[in-house]
Parts: sequence; C-alpha cells; structure tokens
Amino acid sequence: MLAEKDFAAFVARHAGVDAEQADSGARLGADLGLDSFALLELHAAISGLGVDLSERAWLRIGTVGELYDQCLAGSHRPEPVTPETQPPFPDMLAPSTASRIRFPNGPFTVQSPDTGSGAPNGGEVTDPAGLRIDQRVPPPTAAMQGGRGLADPTPPRPPQRSGRYFRLAPLLPASTPFLYELAISPETGFRWRYRGSVPSYAQFEQELWQGMLSQFLVESVETGEPVGNVICYNPDFALGHAYVGAAVSGRYTGSGIAIEPVRLFIRYVFDVWPFRKLYFELPEFNLPQFASALGNGLRTEGRLVDHEYYQGRYWDRLILAVYRDRAGSR
Repeated sequence: MLAEKDFAAFVARHAGVDAEQADSGARLGADLGLDSFALLELHAAISGLGVDLSERAWLRIGTVGELYDQCLAGSHRPEPVTPETQPPFPDMLAPSTASRIRFPNGPFTVQSPDTGSGAPNGGEVTDPAGLRIDQRVPPPTAAMQGGRGLADPTPPRPPQRSGRYFRLAPLLPASTPFLYELAISPETGFRWRYRGSVPSYAQFEQELWQGMLSQFLVESVETGEPVGNVICYNPDFALGHAYVGAAVSGRYTGSGIAIEPVRLFIRYVFDVWPFRKLYFELPEFNLPQFASALGNGLRTEGRLVDHEYYQGRYWDRLILAVYRDRAGSR
C-alpha cells in the first residue's frame, strides 16, 4: 500500500488537480470534482493497487483521508481485472440516474424464440417422437460465415448480470413494494419515473411493464437487499435504438459504485439485442453526477430547452447516447 503522501498524489492525478489540493480533508466530490463516473474509475485504479474495498467501505468514504483509511483497513489481496473490476467502458461510464420515462399508450411485450439442440457435425439425434434426424453437414464455408473463414471455436458466454457490488435480478411480485418506494421516495422520486408525483399503488403496478423491453431489480451482492432498478424501454428495432434508465437508493448517491449496475445492464442489452445505440433522457439537473463522461464515450445528441420544471425554474431535457462500439466488450 502506498504511503499517505503518495496516495494523496495518486488521487490527485486521477482527479486532475495539484497534489496540494488532495490533502486528507479534501472531499472527493465537492473539493476534487469527482463525479460518479470519475469515482468508479478511481475504484478501478485502487483495485490495481491490490486493494479490494467493500460496498460498506465505499459508503463510508467522503474525503481523501477516509479513502486512505479504508484502503489500509481493506483486504490487500490483488483483485484480477475482470468485467466487474475494469472500467465499465473503454472510454466512458454510464449515469446512475435517469429521467422520467415516456410510456406508449399500450403494453409492449417481447418473446424470445426457442432454441433447439442437435448433435455435433456428423452423427444422428433422435427427437422426442422417435424420428432419427441426420445431423451430418458439410464444414461451414466462408460464405456461410459472412466471409470470416473458419468457424470461431469459442462458444458464446451467457450475458453478465453480476458485478463486484451489485447483481441484476428478475422482477418478481415481491419486488413491487420496493420499486414503488423507490419511485416515490423524496431522495429519488423527483429524478425518476413520476418526477415527484405519487401514483396509487394500483396504478404503479399496472404501469410497471408498460413500454418496457427489459428491466431488472438491482440487488446488493454484500447484503442481498434490493437497492435499485434498471430499465430498457421504447425500443425501435427498425432503427436500432432504445432508451435506458436507472435509479438507485439515495444512500448510494456520490459513491461511484452505483454506476456498476448501469454498466452491467448496458452490456446486457447490447449482448441480447442488435441495437446500434442506447439513449439516456434526463433533466439537466441530473447531469453533474456523470458530466465527466460527456465527450468521452457518452454523446449529447439532443437538448429540449426549458422543457422540465423543478423548484422554481425550468430545466433543459438532455438526450445522451452510448454507441455499441463504445460500450466495450466482456
């Protein structure tokens, strides 16, 4: 582990400030300007020092000195670079909150086609009706493979749904009370689906899947508790894009680790569906949480001027996009 002075210089380099500014009392957010995007990049860099900080440790950190103390107290076993510990994208991280969702009038459902099974090249299989099916086929040609030559011997892996701190779990009926509380709580409600209004529980249940292609409950790996919601909605398969959003419990605000489930979900969507890009639509007051990602993989593609109202003033609504080729690979 680095000495305290060297550690402060290490943090300063990642924050892009002079070493003198990163004293032990310097606040990571307010003083050094580290937003959620930059904090998770800092986490990846700290992992490279052989320090593995727990979720609980990250939630206790507010200053450079507190970060150093947690690093000293943490596990000093090296953490391998995996899809869970590397920076979420080569060039960017995704936002931890999203704006109000615009739902279409009717429900939208998608059913995946069934996949069959068969024998390897050569041989026979017997179907449930007892019919013998000849599975002998000639080796694949370059034309059959889109000109790639020999077939790729590496089988595809399942989409990643678990990270260092969080996992994506299916929505079950028992999840609905938590999701309702997340949507109406003072800490997150004004940023999320209903933008501060409080629907009835029955209305919330009815609208939970309207317009949705996919959504997951975000669970803490450490505690098993539900902490957030990630969604993909309003897909346009003809044009190759969809909208995504996320919300997490207020206690994770400013911790940086809340970016992880968003990154997992974006990769999941790009793995499962052939979208070219994914949009985030949000009020401008959500932007400071991840502004450092703009121009670094996350692009501003639209601005509706004075479109949102909150606390006595109008705010622009921003439309940001992440493209498949900037989202990284697993």
